[in-house]
Amino acid sequence: MKKILAILLALSMLAMFAACGAKNAPETTSAEETESISETAEATEATDEVTEEPATEATSEDASASEADTTAAPTEAASETESSAEATEAETESTTEAPKAPKTKEEIVAYFNEASNKVKTDAKSATRQYSKISLNGGTTLPSSLNTILKILGGADKFIGDQLAKNSKNDPETFTGAQIKATYPVEGESYVSKLTAADVKSATCTEQNGKYVITITTVEDGKSDSIKHGQGHAPKAFNVVLPGVVNDNIPGAAAGIVGTATMNYPSSTVKVVIDPATGHVESAVYDLYWTINFDKVGAILPFHTSDSWAVKY
Repeated sequence: MKKILAILLALSMLAMFAACGAKNAPETTSAEETESISETAEATEATDEVTEEPATEATSEDASASEADTTAAPTEAASETESSAEATEAETESTTEAPKAPKTKEEIVAYFNEASNKVKTDAKSATRQYSKISLNGGTTLPSSLNTILKILGGADKFIGDQLAKNSKNDPETFTGAQIKATYPVEGESYVSKLTAADVKSATCTEQNGKYVITITTVEDGKSDSIKHGQGHAPKAFNVVLPGVVNDNIPGAAAGIVGTATMNYPSSTVKVVIDPATGHVESAVYDLYWTINFDKVGAILPFHTSDSWAVKY
């Protein structure tokens, strides 16, 4: 699951708040104990080239044949052969013409889907170059919890430090079934089910003979039941699902914090595609996601950035 550590971290703090509320007296938690929780949570966690014979050779051979044929006029035969060679050359150039870049939102999304879905069927390896998680702005937490976290430098600093510690900066390569399990959308047989209606903006530019496609999704509102393949971002990103959050809320805290809902602000994916093969060569997924506990007024906004390199 995507960054279960971040979820467990947030829920652990809310559990602290629940325990505090039950006893009516704040209990401090040391940085060492919190780090232990984090470490435990982490453990769970070419277009074919067309070779054509030179037209001059064809013309020469045909011209020689025409000279040998006494029943045909030499100049007329050479003229016809030259015209035929030119027509053949023009036809060959037409068949080897590079595919046109997609232009409209619909075309770009369709092209992105087709190329991206090939990762899970054709790729030999997918290397996650880094996976970084951070806060996407400030948190909103109950005052009692903020009071507890002041001893650790404040809620935002404490959470930010834990997220930075658990970001992954070393490349990790996946093959075979591992690609399906980790590459977006994790655990699914597809990479993208986006439609034009799911996309806020889509661009395609050409750089060094490659297509660079950038897609930004429409914002997803709050939900406590959204799943992969639904909404907007869950169709193409490794999103943290509300069901995962709610399944991991400690029993002691569930009655106090209530049901968690998730919302996904507009998120962006940028891919580099080789138009000659239609293969994704690299991708950067910037996902924005927020955990909401409306019952206690808690809002925890996150940003996950994953960079991938794909080989075929």
